[in-house]
Amino acid sequence: MKAIIIDDEAPCCKVIEHVLIKHCPQVQVLAVCHDGIEGLNAISKFQPDVVFLDIEMPRMNGFQMLEALGKNDLPFSLVFTTAYDQFAVKAFKFSAVDYLLKPIDNEELIAVVQKLERHQTLYAQIQHLKDKIHQQTPFDKISIATNKGLIFINLANIITIEADGNYSTFHLLEGKPVIASKNLSFFDEILTDNPQFFRSHKQFIINLTHVQEYLSVDSLIVLTNGLKAKLARTRKELFLTLVR
Repeated sequence: MKAIIIDDEAPCCKVIEHVLIKHCPQVQVLAVCHDGIEGLNAISKFQPDVVFLDIEMPRMNGFQMLEALGKNDLPFSLVFTTAYDQFAVKAFKFSAVDYLLKPIDNEELIAVVQKLERHQTLYAQIQHLKDKIHQQTPFDKISIATNKGLIFINLANIITIEADGNYSTFHLLEGKPVIASKNLSFFDEILTDNPQFFRSHKQFIINLTHVQEYLSVDSLIVLTNGLKAKLARTRKELFLTLVR
């Protein structure tokens, strides 16, 4: 993870850099800048993944620097570092990942880096799915092995696939449920590159086009025909990003 620190206070820069070197070896500090103008040049040169940005600085402050970039979607993750908490609301208008108050607390900084890693993982997953959406799917059917032979089902007809031990049950928009003689992981692998389908839980694969409602209290996804699927805690953030 490539990082740039932009702060006019040298001691603060040293603290951030020291903590990152000692506790977060996955973060590489490429530049330390002391005002917004230096920061703009460094961002253009190094194309960082994350910028630790102070707000009150000479020549050009943090907000002015961001406005000078002229982009609605910043090409990097943003973490503000400031002694003034009254800037917090405005800071998050720039989609900051987090906001660290000075003096910088080591544990808080480490926690922010962990949060940045989760954001990067989520972003990569979303980009992968977006790329797949723009690709044409060569087949619109799936073959299912049953105890009688093979059944071919239109993908659009699948509402959800539910695990049943070594078997899987296909709940359909039209027709009765179909029991397949393969486990859920088998179908997850087949459908992994299809952006319509999402593994919401170890027991469920859902068709995102059939999502009707999300019940946060029970962590349940309500689908077409009133069917419900569980949503694992670890899959919640990605699911909500995909359906919003």
